[in-house]
Amino acid sequence: MVVRLAVRSHVGAHVGLETPLADARAAAAKAPTRTGWIVAGLVLAGLLALLLVQLSPVLAFLLACVVAGFGLTYLAGVDLLFEERLFFGAVIGALVVSGAGFLVFALAAGQLTAGTVWSGALLALAASAPGWFKGRSLVNADLKGARDRWWRHPREPGHPWPLVAVLAISWAYTFRLLSQAWSYGGGGLFAGNPSVWGDWAAHLAYAGSFAYGRNFPPEYPIDPGHALAYPFLVDFFAASLVPLGVGLPATLVLTSGFLGLAFPAVVYLAAVRFLGGRLAAALGFFVFVLMGGLGFVFFFGDVADKGWGVLLHLPREYTHLEALNFVWLNPILASLLPQRSTLFGFSLLFITLTVLYAAKDRPAPDWAPFIAAGVLAGLTPAFHVHAYGTVLALAAFWWVLNRRIEWVGFFLPALLLAAPALAFLWPSSGPGVRLDLGWLATNGSNHDNWAWFWLKNTGLFIPLLLVAQFLRGLLPTDFQRHFAPMWLWFLIPNLVLFHPWDWDNQKFFIFWALLGALLIGALLARLFQGGTLPALLAAGLLFLLVLPGTLDAARDTDMLEASLSFADPNGVEAAAWARSETDPKAIFLAAPDHNEPIPSLAGRRVVIGYPGWVWSYGLTDWGQKEADVAVMLRGDPRTPELIKQYHVAYVVIGPHERTPSWLANQTYWEQHGRLVHSNLEYLIYRVT
Repeated sequence: MVVRLAVRSHVGAHVGLETPLADARAAAAKAPTRTGWIVAGLVLAGLLALLLVQLSPVLAFLLACVVAGFGLTYLAGVDLLFEERLFFGAVIGALVVSGAGFLVFALAAGQLTAGTVWSGALLALAASAPGWFKGRSLVNADLKGARDRWWRHPREPGHPWPLVAVLAISWAYTFRLLSQAWSYGGGGLFAGNPSVWGDWAAHLAYAGSFAYGRNFPPEYPIDPGHALAYPFLVDFFAASLVPLGVGLPATLVLTSGFLGLAFPAVVYLAAVRFLGGRLAAALGFFVFVLMGGLGFVFFFGDVADKGWGVLLHLPREYTHLEALNFVWLNPILASLLPQRSTLFGFSLLFITLTVLYAAKDRPAPDWAPFIAAGVLAGLTPAFHVHAYGTVLALAAFWWVLNRRIEWVGFFLPALLLAAPALAFLWPSSGPGVRLDLGWLATNGSNHDNWAWFWLKNTGLFIPLLLVAQFLRGLLPTDFQRHFAPMWLWFLIPNLVLFHPWDWDNQKFFIFWALLGALLIGALLARLFQGGTLPALLAAGLLFLLVLPGTLDAARDTDMLEASLSFADPNGVEAAAWARSETDPKAIFLAAPDHNEPIPSLAGRRVVIGYPGWVWSYGLTDWGQKEADVAVMLRGDPRTPELIKQYHVAYVVIGPHERTPSWLANQTYWEQHGRLVHSNLEYLIYRVT
């Protein structure tokens, strides 16, 4: 143990992980606390907070997340840097503020108001008070440590310049991507790219159901009567901004932006601890977010056909060529952007594992970090179930590798706190587990060899990861050994499907890729530091690893190629009318299209929403409901019976309902309903 701790101390000094409880913090902890100054500081902070609430409620709300989370990091039981407290705290604070806000929302019977939101924020800040009290004598030392690191020469050990590089690149891209996620114009509401146009429509419906639809107990607004068995708190987090004056589409942008800006720093800071190197951590982050397969071959083909001008407006995606069975989309486009809950899940995974990885080598007995990690893990399922399962299972392997009784302190809260959320989120039809060898290697008309399927979809990723896994002496830490169980997250989903939609097994593979990319980053860093020829080899490997993903990420910021119409002006207006003039819990009969304005923009329930979503959630009644929607829109003889069965209050006849798929009968509804709203394109009837 003495030798291990000595090695880790040397590594920590090199990468900037000096223990904050060293000389300066030990002295600070022994210094007398000046209660008067603390009280004065709290009063001043309170007054400034009230002023900020008046000037910018949204900024005040997000700042409350950071403050609450920063304070709670002092309960982690391990030494953290100021930067770790800041970025880990942003995510933890958003979790606690969302959870506390939902608790208040529940007590208010589903009414989301400014009072509800601020009560939840204050409750979260109160929950962080023990952490702030515990860390009251350590804050100055944390600030001093940060100042010392940032004022060093960039070539000195511990300077966080790679973090600056990671944030400069990733923040610039995030701002560009999200700034054009939604746009209003003469043609209505436009989505900046297919991920926003498609997946964010569901998030609009869920967030809108909390903001406008009094959705408690939470049920699917796109399939009423079924519990909302989807990690919905990320969308409640967004809905919390509506009473503060933010429009519904913008709430998704702001909350994804808040979590998205924290994510690169969380990954980098955790990776520094796992890998023992700053360059390795930075490279590992970019290997993950920009990974792709062999699709770059088609890019060079496009260049040969059309010239380098294709870079101005890329003609297609290079990680998603479905006809050729390229189905491993770049993680930004497959996970981080469309699946908003991954912004919580991935970060919570890294934060929890960071605490556990630091705790495993601390002198026993030391229960605090294990309990803290267990509490955080136990709160994770309501935000991301797959991240929770990954943390729990990987921790079990780490327990085998590092046997100590304190692991009980992790698993008890991790299991007990998660149980209510898991029970609520468990799909009504069961998980749908079934054998299927090779995942999507055999997919439609494609019949790929399993090895070729993975090679063309992930390129050099797997060969390099195998080298990084087994190369002795690659790391000054033991992370290779602790990563090894993650190969099961690759092997098992290649044998068993866990979701109705086979592509959703990606939600397991992604964690193998997320942590595996760090080892590849370490391998590339070793090559970059090994002389001219190894550095040239590393540059070539990195180029091939990230080229297709980089191209696709860039294409999604090209409004000319990626922008799509979401709702025309009349649809936006009809949704606004429904929000203000109908009962929050009213059920509408409307076409089950994903961008139908009533569920996506009005926060109202519909008989059935987009079947592709409902089916993928494991709900089985979508087929019958879809058929019944067609019957009711046409005004067939069974319509009165079905209207009563589904408790329909309003009927929408607009562009979606008039398509050949639905053939809405306007004459029937003029006779059997009362027209309550019309903007020439959209007609809304009150059922009589």
